[in-house]
Amino acid sequence: MQKENPICLCQIPADLQKSEMFKAIANYVNQIPEELRTEDRIYERRLMACSQCDALIGGLTCKYCGCFVLARARKKSQSCPMPGKDCWEKMDNY
Repeated sequence: MQKENPICLCQIPADLQKSEMFKAIANYVNQIPEELRTEDRIYERRLMACSQCDALIGGLTCKYCGCFVLARARKKSQSCPMPGKDCWEKMDNY
C-alpha cells in the first residue's frame, strides 16, 4: 500500500496526544530558520486571526489547508488559505 502525501509538510504524526502535539509543533516552529520566519508581531496577529476563524479545528489545524496554524503562521512565505479571502493580508502589512 502506497503512503499518501501529507497535507502539512511538517511531518508531525497525526496520532499524537494533544499535549504532545503542541510540543512537537513548538519544536518544529523553533527549528524554522530565522530568515524564513515572519516577525513576532506579525506572527501574533496571524495567530489571533486564526484563533477567531471558524475554520480552526481543535485549536490546531486549518480546515482549508490541513496545516497546523502555529507552523503555517510562522513562515514568511505562507498566506491564509481561506478561499477567496486572505485573513492575514492586512495583518502582514502593519
